[in-house]
Amino acid sequence: MQRHAIGLETCSTSARSSAPDLRDHLRSATSEVHERLHHHPGLAAVQTGMIGKTAYTALLRRLYGFHRPFEMMAGLLPVRTIWLERDLIDLGVDPGSIAFLPHALAFPAQASPEYLLGARYVVEGSALGGRGLARQLDGLLGHGVTAGRRFFAGHGAETGAQWRAYLDQLWNAPTGLAAQTESVAGATRTFAIFEQWLEGWNDWHD
Repeated sequence: MQRHAIGLETCSTSARSSAPDLRDHLRSATSEVHERLHHHPGLAAVQTGMIGKTAYTALLRRLYGFHRPFEMMAGLLPVRTIWLERDLIDLGVDPGSIAFLPHALAFPAQASPEYLLGARYVVEGSALGGRGLARQLDGLLGHGVTAGRRFFAGHGAETGAQWRAYLDQLWNAPTGLAAQTESVAGATRTFAIFEQWLEGWNDWHD
């Protein structure tokens, strides 16, 4: 997971001006956990192109267990869930077993729109770094092969546009202290869930 900020300031005038207050609050509040995730052994192994098939499959299983309940909680189309399902199947996982993979259970049963807006900062921002990670999988999956890397490839060339659309939502979000505090809580809590969920990702697949 690379830094959310890579390349963002030059994306467009809209991106540069989108919600500087809320965006800065989100970035500042999550900077420490974000930095720790740069060094997560699974993500770091993808980044260096040094991950094997067994470990990579274990990592995708764990990511599935986060993104499926996250998208359900946030009321989002299960786009990342579907990408991960297809990647796992391409890697040889029994399709019938995927629905029974462990899921993160720490998401709130109900959340305000402001909380969900902040929570989405985690997944929308990580998609930017995902494209770079996808390119590092050539050694494992083969150059130009889409199968097995749909999740990290994400929206491809449209990833930047997706991020700018999210920034527009930040720009149009309520500016009151209570609303911003709720959004920051959504981001920090979701990052904490993600970090905790990735612990032990490879315990049974070393």
